[in-house]
Amino acid sequence: MEDRLTAEAITRHLHTTRLGRKLLIEPSVDSTNTQVKQRFGNEDEGFVLLAEEQTAGRGRLGRQFVSPAGSGLYMSIVLHPDLPLERISLLMLISAVSICEALEHQCGIWPKIKWVNDVFLRGYKCAGILTESSFSTGGSKPDFSIVGIGVNLKFDREAYPELADIAGGIWDETHHLPTRAQLAASILNAFEPWYDKLLAGESKELLQAYRSRMNCLRKRIMVSSPQGQYPATCVDLTDEGNLVIIDQNGTQTILRAGEISVRL
Repeated sequence: MEDRLTAEAITRHLHTTRLGRKLLIEPSVDSTNTQVKQRFGNEDEGFVLLAEEQTAGRGRLGRQFVSPAGSGLYMSIVLHPDLPLERISLLMLISAVSICEALEHQCGIWPKIKWVNDVFLRGYKCAGILTESSFSTGGSKPDFSIVGIGVNLKFDREAYPELADIAGGIWDETHHLPTRAQLAASILNAFEPWYDKLLAGESKELLQAYRSRMNCLRKRIMVSSPQGQYPATCVDLTDEGNLVIIDQNGTQTILRAGEISVRL
């Protein structure tokens, strides 16, 4: 199957009213999130920038997201959410659930979410999310938010041996791959209804969908946070998308920053 990433091909599969109705596809960028911040923050809600490759793809905590040409889907969505700061983090949850739903629908596979922004297949990261927001001085709501999504359709472990134990691709799980246009449209189709519910103040169903796909609930984890590194048990998710954990002293706390590993 020919895998041409074009606006026409994506639009053919879209069922949204706003998201993806204006698209731009670049052959190569440093980072789609970076380019949106520099060039497209004033675009209408739902504008999507996609790239065939990223030369400096970014993840959380300043990490690199390897984005070779033709191997994955790399895109950033512009949003203008009328949401308070404490609810903006739920955009990350919407993104993770939408990626999972798209892969379930397109590929018949069942990925898991590693809190807070990684999607895993059989223990390997196949997708990552980076959400960023721009605020005016003194503003309590963002001028715009960016949802950056990267999905590995294929991942060449020989080309990136330093990531061989961490990253993987959809091809590892199934030899039936959607086109990038189909996958992009499917993610946007899943994202918009969740986003509309969030804007309407409804997040209970989203939290349930996220919890049901988490790979760490009721499991031992290793926490890396500003307070250091320590073992804990993951017990729940708060309504704000933070992690409820019990540390080795039996103390229950809420993890709002940092990251976890399910492999001790």
